[in-house]
Amino acid sequence: MYKAVGFFCILAGCAGWGHSLAGQEKERVRHLMMLSRILSRMRSEISYGKHTMPEICLLLAELDDKCYASCFGRIYERTAGEGGTDFPKVWEEEFGKCLAPLPLREEERRTMTELAKSLRFREENGQAGRVGQAEVFFEDRYRQAGEMVGNRSKMIHSVSILTGLLLAILLL
Repeated sequence: MYKAVGFFCILAGCAGWGHSLAGQEKERVRHLMMLSRILSRMRSEISYGKHTMPEICLLLAELDDKCYASCFGRIYERTAGEGGTDFPKVWEEEFGKCLAPLPLREEERRTMTELAKSLRFREENGQAGRVGQAEVFFEDRYRQAGEMVGNRSKMIHSVSILTGLLLAILLL
């Protein structure tokens, strides 16, 4: 009786672990899509709205996604409210905090946190071009991850259940 309960507990634990990992993959796709949309809006605000980066952060502080909205709000407060603190430094700090708990890859985090360092162009075409490059990067990542998320989720679920079976057999 105890072995059967132990068997099902191990199997349920491994299946839950696999479900959690598959959920992280889906969450990564959602964040990649959101970052692509944010960069698209930034590019259009630079090109057509002729806004400065702190002003764009104020506009983006009204996003539906609470994580990014609060990040942009803090960037605006620190750069506009405190007499124009160094924008790239504030951007890197705030986005570093914002992106740290998210299921993104290191290259994706680095692209977003270091974006402001490359926006030192005086003219808006240079800034919009650099934001456009980052947007293309995130669009490509979003497309690739979106195509693979279904297959990866199935694979993760299968491997986690097989791992649970193997552990249950070995331990019991």
